[in-house]
Amino acid sequence: HAGLLDDGRQYFISMKRDYTLTQTVDHYACMIDLLGRAGELDEAEELISNMPFEPYAGVWMSLLGACKIHGDMERGAHISEHVFELD
Repeated sequence: HAGLLDDGRQYFISMKRDYTLTQTVDHYACMIDLLGRAGELDEAEELISNMPFEPYAGVWMSLLGACKIHGDMERGAHISEHVFELD
């Protein structure tokens, strides 16, 4: 996923910087999913914390799935609290 992560990150940044497009919550969700699949869990969680939207359950579930894949059970337990709050 490393090459795709770099491409995705550049497209995400370029949307606003080069094309003055406003990223939607779905764009953020895709970026969080991409970061999570690539094992960049810290960056994914930071993006959730800093996005200009309230994250919906699917955003947290994406990160929770990445925690499972990458064996970060402590972070997964913390993330699951957010999912339960929204459900």
